[in-house]
Amino acid sequence: MRVLTYIFIFLTFGTTAQELNLQFSFEDGMTNTPIDSVELKIATTSNQILINQWTQNNEIVKTAIPNNQMIKIRAQKTGFFTLDTIVNLSLYQREIRKDKPVVIHLTFRYDGQISGGYDVRATYQPEIAFSSELISVSDFVVVDENTMVLLTYPKRLNAGSELIWYVNDSIVSRRNVPEIAIRLVTDYRNRIYLRCEYTDYMLKNEELLSLVKVPREELDNYVRPILDTLQNEQLYFTTYKSHYPAFDFFKVQMHDTSHAVLHHVEDTEMMEFYRAEYKWADVRTKLWAWDMEAETGIDREIWVGANVFTNSIYYEAPYSEFFLVGDEVFVFDFYRDHLYKYDANSGEQLDSSSIVFHKDARKTGWERRMVQDPITKKIYTMYDEAGYTNVYEINLSDGTRKDKFTLFYRYVENVQVYNEELFYIYRPFESLQKKYLYKEGYQLIINN
Repeated sequence: MRVLTYIFIFLTFGTTAQELNLQFSFEDGMTNTPIDSVELKIATTSNQILINQWTQNNEIVKTAIPNNQMIKIRAQKTGFFTLDTIVNLSLYQREIRKDKPVVIHLTFRYDGQISGGYDVRATYQPEIAFSSELISVSDFVVVDENTMVLLTYPKRLNAGSELIWYVNDSIVSRRNVPEIAIRLVTDYRNRIYLRCEYTDYMLKNEELLSLVKVPREELDNYVRPILDTLQNEQLYFTTYKSHYPAFDFFKVQMHDTSHAVLHHVEDTEMMEFYRAEYKWADVRTKLWAWDMEAETGIDREIWVGANVFTNSIYYEAPYSEFFLVGDEVFVFDFYRDHLYKYDANSGEQLDSSSIVFHKDARKTGWERRMVQDPITKKIYTMYDEAGYTNVYEINLSDGTRKDKFTLFYRYVENVQVYNEELFYIYRPFESLQKKYLYKEGYQLIINN
C-alpha cells in the first residue's frame, strides 16, 4: 500500500506583510478515515519554529511567510509514522496570487503495521549515496567527498561478500572477500582494514583493492589503541580493554618516546563489584588466581574479575571518549561527569566542564556513542527516540548539547559523519529493497 501526501498550496499576500494561512486535513492511510488531531510543527529552514501545537483536522492556522519561501513541516501522531516534508513556496506563485487559503492533506501510515512500501511525496528526501538491486551495503568508509569503500553482499554477509571502490557515483573496482567478512575498520592514519572471521587484511593500493594480511594480535594490541597524532610530534594511545573497568589515555613524545598519563578513567562502582567477585569464588578458582598472581604479578582479584565477573549480566565495559581538536585534547569522562580539556603538547589540563547529556540513558535513549567529523572536527552524540536517531553537536566550551537533527528514516544503521553530512545504511521494513547507503545534511531536519 502506498501512502500519498498531496499538497495543494494557496497563500495570502498582504501589501505590507506576508501571512500564510494553512488548513490541514489528516487521514489514516489504512482505513481512509479522518484523524481528529495531530502534533504539528512548522519551521523555517533555519529552524525557527513558526507553529508548534496540536492541530485539529481541517483547522486553519496562521503564520508568517519566511523570506526564502521555504517551510518545513513535521506531523506526529501516536501510533503512526512521523511525516516530514519541506515545501518550496516559490513553486506556487500562481496560487499565491489568488488569495486563497492553504490546504495541505497528510496521509499517515500505522506504526508497526506490516504493509508494503510507502512514499511521502515531499520536496525533501535523503540522498541515496549508493544503491543496487542486486547487493546490499553492510559497512562503508568515507574516504573523501567523492570516494568510498563499501563492504557489500548479495543475500548474506557470510556468503559472496565483496569490496567495492566507489568514486563519483560509479564502481571503479570490486573484488570478492577471501573469507567470511565481518566489518571494515580504520586506524589513526585512516588506513582501512577488512576484518574477517579468522584473518584481518589491510587495504593497499586502494583503487585496485589489494589486500595484505595483518596479524590480528598486532592490529588490536599495537595499532588500534593509537588514537591520534599531532604533527608527528605527539602520539596518543589508550590502554582500554573491555574486560577491565578502568584504563588510561597516554601522551607520547615521538622524538624520545617518553610518555605520561594524560587522563585516567575508572568506573569505580563497577570496579568494586569486579574485585568483590573474588570473595565468592570457589576454592579451585581462588587457587588458580593465586597461581596467576605469582606468575604475572597481577592482583588475584583482577584475574577472577576478568574471567568470571565479566561474563555476568551485571558487567558493563567502561566507556570514555578522546578527541583531538587543533592543539587541544578533549576527554569525555562519563564516570566523573566531566569534559576535560588538555593542552595537546604539554598535557597540562586547561579546563573542565560538567556534563549531563549522558545521564539516564534508559530514559533519554542515549546510544553511548560519540563521533567526530574528520573535516570540521565537530563532535556529535546520538540518541534513539522510538527508532529515530537524534544527533546533537556538543559544545566543546561547556559540554552542553547544541542543535539537534533527526534522521529522516527510522531504524537506520552505522551512522557516520563526514563534512557535516550524515551517512547511514537503511532498508524499509518488510521491503524487498536491498540495503542502500544514504546521506543527508542535518541543516534540513526540523529541530525539536
